[in-house]
Amino acid sequence: MEHLIFTVKGLSHPRGRTIAYLRYIPDSRGDRRRGDGLRFRRVYDTRETTEYLRRNFPEYLHPDERWGVLLQSVPDTEVLRVYHPTEGLEEMRRRPAGELGELAVRFAEAIAREADIPLGGIGVSGSLLLGLATTSSDIDLVIYGEENCRRAYEALRRLRESETWISPYDRERVMGVVESRWGETGIDLNAFVEIERAKVLHGLVEGRDYFIRLVKDWEEVEEEPISCSPLGTARVQARIKDDSDSIFTPCSYPLEECRFLEGGAEGFVKELASFRGRFTEQAREGEVVEARGRLEKVLTEGGTHLRLLLGDPRDYLIPIG
Repeated sequence: MEHLIFTVKGLSHPRGRTIAYLRYIPDSRGDRRRGDGLRFRRVYDTRETTEYLRRNFPEYLHPDERWGVLLQSVPDTEVLRVYHPTEGLEEMRRRPAGELGELAVRFAEAIAREADIPLGGIGVSGSLLLGLATTSSDIDLVIYGEENCRRAYEALRRLRESETWISPYDRERVMGVVESRWGETGIDLNAFVEIERAKVLHGLVEGRDYFIRLVKDWEEVEEEPISCSPLGTARVQARIKDDSDSIFTPCSYPLEECRFLEGGAEGFVKELASFRGRFTEQAREGEVVEARGRLEKVLTEGGTHLRLLLGDPRDYLIPIG
């Protein structure tokens, strides 16, 4: 029994498998200990986890024909337990998981009350859900359903203005986030400071880091690709046509006035997209941006188009000018 713990990515999965990325590896010297005494270590680098699986558990690597890449994924037959965020939060309401769990419940209840959405549409994720939190762990929440998410986003904006215990990052605290998210891009990190400080979906609650993911329900996803053909790495400059889906994970940014700075293909890049939370709230409608990512030819029922998929540690999206 491997006892590997994965985090699920996206809403669409190949038959018989779930696309999910390795996050916790059993390690007798790990700093995370579960109630049953088993120790784990948290792994952040996707390249490291892919290599770990390649060496030890290659059955969790799957060459996905639709996406044209090698994906980490878990066969349905190997799933021992599914951790449900909404069930996790409900359990914490009944039996608080220490000071951190109590704060997570208080935070979720404040958002639900201010947004006037059902508390059942909010879940807890991350180490707190898994029973692997430490004294320095973040509070990670996930909110489901487009209407719930949009109402919660505006409610959180109001709460950060009216409540002293919920606040944006200051310049000092935000640097840790900036370095972890953008440290491999090769861009001056000062360019990211005010972008990250302005984001509503992360900040501080009682002085502790919080991160929130907004996820649409399956029936609210407009159009899933039939296939994606990778065309190499590209760098583009474009204007953001619409930022209304920039708050969701996955997020997307429709483009106009796009031109290639490096790489490229025949055609127009229609959108920027990412499955990574660090690209949410990264640019606003009307802004001219520069972005680096994987260029893809995307086939949908409505035809084909080019998109830039952002996700590699070296990828970035940043307003310019």
